[in-house]
Amino acid sequence: MEVTGGALMSLFISCVVLIQAQHQLEDEIYKLKRHQLECIEETRVDPDMVMRVKKGKFQNKPDVLLKMWTLCTLMKSGLMTPQGVYKFDNALSRVPKQDAELVGKQIDKCLSKKAIPPVDIAYNFVKCYNKIKTNYTLVSII
Repeated sequence: MEVTGGALMSLFISCVVLIQAQHQLEDEIYKLKRHQLECIEETRVDPDMVMRVKKGKFQNKPDVLLKMWTLCTLMKSGLMTPQGVYKFDNALSRVPKQDAELVGKQIDKCLSKKAIPPVDIAYNFVKCYNKIKTNYTLVSII
């Protein structure tokens, strides 16, 4: 089997793109962890509560500090404003274009339809989105 120079170049470019994508993902994960830790310090939430949320174990009546942590993390990640307004375009920019419509519908299902405090909007959104079976988890976010 003969391999042409064009095929080798194509393979090389594919490898470079994969390495760049992996580096970008690692950078995003690092930023997310940094944001989470900063928000733990800022809100003084019990880190055990945060770990339970990250494992998908949500409380029906969560501590206000946990809700504050959720809002803080979404804000630092560029996904929500201090007023609890979800930055839809920012979120969709993080997923491949072919998946944007589906992810947009999933996000929309979890957005608050009524006026409630921003910390409640953030916590309820994360709780709802976590329950949806999707390829894009809030770990990409939270």
